[in-house]
Amino acid sequence: MEHYLYFAEGNGADAAGDAVMYPASRFRSVEPTSATTTTIFFRSGIGHANAGGGDSIVITHADTHATSGSYHRSKLIAEAMADLVNAGPHKLGTVTTVIDMDTNVHYAPIDAIKSDASFGIAITLDS
Repeated sequence: MEHYLYFAEGNGADAAGDAVMYPASRFRSVEPTSATTTTIFFRSGIGHANAGGGDSIVITHADTHATSGSYHRSKLIAEAMADLVNAGPHKLGTVTTVIDMDTNVHYAPIDAIKSDASFGIAITLDS
């Protein structure tokens, strides 16, 4: 059994790329890609991971990296993803909503940034 992670952009989940669900075992990394974006990478479901391909979820958030006593939002996102992909046997066979912009449901640590004015996600699938 696997633990699954669900993401939805907020476009109604009625077309390709509007929403995705990944087995936690496909998680690759989290990377700050700018002051206001962080990217989560997953191995592609179509097998291009070894050729440098893969799927990504870009999270747009506030720029907090220069705020005294704060840190870049990517740290919070990375910690949340580490928690999710290392969830123990009690999570096997379940689906955890990480970010669902359609229903405004987010994994608890993500709640800390969902009020950012720019908060949102964009899903890019390997082709």
